[in-house]
Formats: sequence, C-alpha cells, structure tokens
Amino acid sequence: MNKIAIAAAVAAVLASNAGAASAQTTPAPAAPAAPSLGAVLAATPGLSITGYVYGTYDYFDTSSTLLRAYDTKPNGFNANGAAATVAYLPSSGFGGQVTVLGGNDAKALNGSNSFYLNNAFVQYATGGLTLMGGKFGSLAGFEVTNPMGNATVSRSILFWDMEPVSLTGVRASYAVSPALTLIGGVNNGWVSPQPSNTSKTIELGASGSPNSMFSYMADYYRGQSPLFGGSTNGVLQLLDLVGTFNVNSALTLGANVDLLSKDDVPLASGGTGTGKSNGLALYATYALTSEWGVAARGEYVDDKDGMVSGTNGTANKLKELTLAVNYTPMKNVKLSAEVRQDKSDTAIFTKKDGSPTTKQNSLELMAVYSF
Repeated sequence: MNKIAIAAAVAAVLASNAGAASAQTTPAPAAPAAPSLGAVLAATPGLSITGYVYGTYDYFDTSSTLLRAYDTKPNGFNANGAAATVAYLPSSGFGGQVTVLGGNDAKALNGSNSFYLNNAFVQYATGGLTLMGGKFGSLAGFEVTNPMGNATVSRSILFWDMEPVSLTGVRASYAVSPALTLIGGVNNGWVSPQPSNTSKTIELGASGSPNSMFSYMADYYRGQSPLFGGSTNGVLQLLDLVGTFNVNSALTLGANVDLLSKDDVPLASGGTGTGKSNGLALYATYALTSEWGVAARGEYVDDKDGMVSGTNGTANKLKELTLAVNYTPMKNVKLSAEVRQDKSDTAIFTKKDGSPTTKQNSLELMAVYSF
C-alpha cells in the first residue's frame, strides 16, 4: 500500500472515532420548559389574577373598636392581610371567579379562621343576561371590602352594621340599557351558617349609568335572620339606595341610604314588634393632584329601636364624621391617613379607664399594595 492510500485510511479511522466521541459527549436536548404564569395568562384572554396586601396602624381613645369593621386593635399595628382573585368572566359563555382573603380581615368575617372565601361563583353570560351561582358580593352599599376601592381607611357604620357583605345563592341580571340593569336572586341570607329553620332571602335590584356624570344602585333584601336580636327567624328587610355624582374630573359626591327593619324584636315603645333603623352616609372626594387626594364622610343613623347600637329596646342616634388624606405615588400603591369621631346619644362606648362614654375618636394610617 502506497503512502497516499495509508494516509487516507488513517484519516478515515480518525474521523470515525471523532464522530463517535462527539456523539457520546454531546448532551441530549433539554425537555421543553413549563410555560410561565405570564404566558398562561397571555394565552387565555380574559383570565386575570389580581389582589392586594395591606396593613394599618390604629389608635382609639376607647378600650374597644365598637361599630367598626376591620379596625380590630384599639392601639397598635394591624396585619389586615392579603387577598387574591382569579377571574375569567367573558362577556359571552361560561366563566367564574374566586377571591380568598387572609389575615385579620378574614378573622373579622369568619371568627378565628385566618382565611375567608369571599367569592366563589360560576357564571354564564349571553347577550344582556348574566346568571351566577355560588358565593358573591352583595349589591348593597357605597363601600367595598377591597381597601383600594375606598377613599377612607375605615368602613362606614352602614357598611359593617346594616348591610350584607357576601351572599351564597343564585343571581340573575339583565342589562336593558346602559341606564338600567335589572337584578334578582335567592340566597341563604346574611349569616353563615344560617339556622336550619330559616327561609331563603330574596334579592331584587336595579342599577345603571344614565350618563357619564351619574350612576345609581337600588336593592332590596327580605328573609328570615337571627341578626339584630329578637326572634331567630324574624323577618329582616333592607332597602339600600346608592348614588354617585361626578361633578367634574376632580370632585365626586356620593350618598348611601339604608332602611332596615326586623320583626319580633324589643321595641322602644315597649313589647315586641317590627324594629326599625334608618341610616344615611354622604361622601365627597377631591383630587388635589394626580397623586394627592382628600375625602370626607358623614353618617347619621336613627336607630329607633336600638338594633344597630346593641341597645335593643332603647332608641338611639349614631353620628360619624371621617376626614382622610390619600397619597398614590404609583398606581399600585396607596398611603392613607384618617381621623374619625363616632358619637352616640347613649353611652355605648367605653373609655380606657372602663367608664362609659358617648364618643369614640380614632386615628388610622394605612399602606396598600395591589397587583
């Protein structure tokens, strides 16, 4: 064999060995990565995950926080908690939503449990009709549980002491026009769990925005309930009216009226019968700049038979005034401060020394991050 033939044979062997070595040392292709949460959301139009985290500092000149919602510490920091909402609510077809609350707000709604299922419903929409089944927020009230949706730190007396927060049942709504949506439903009532001998609560409502300046909500609830004293299965009724007026781009005014009644309760006039409590809350918010805003709320509750005040059978009047400042350095962050005074004709509050008083003053600071 000549030199050229030998060289060609050696080169062929070396090339073969190099190919085999390369095949042995090259790693296998990596398995495709799981899609990120952002990719899943992007691939599912209409699916969203939102929520918030917030805390407060509360100072009261009384030893308790009577009539208040999530203000649970007379003097101290409060890890109010966090909420997360997963929602898929298309304008047509099936969808659903789940909202879970955690922290001290959940305890306020659910006893000692640190978690509370605020919403969990499925819905079907077609045209102007929407059907819902499960647990969902009530129609009542100007204010909401989400702190980003309110201009004050504390919630109103009407919100916490006269209106339902969430309900379990079925609801149907039909949008006749932008100015009118009709709503009807049946649910278990304001308390969970309801006593087994109570009937279902009916829900009727109408809402709309006749123009860009004005919107309204009117709703009515009627059913048996153990709330507000008296008979466990006494009939409880609430007529709730809410109106919002956008005066201009900076100033917004609002009003909330509640007419509450309950059968088989002690009456101020003596005996038992249908007790009544009527409430009014007025709101004003003004945007000083794109970041700074101020707000005011005033309330008056004519508690004719003491159902809301806890003085069952004794008439009482409640008044409340709140002034707040809000700073929003970015759209996902809100810092707030408020001062508030509650007044009562009857000495239902307790001073720090244990003596009764007709006034309760508070200062609250709040920080919220939403996503």
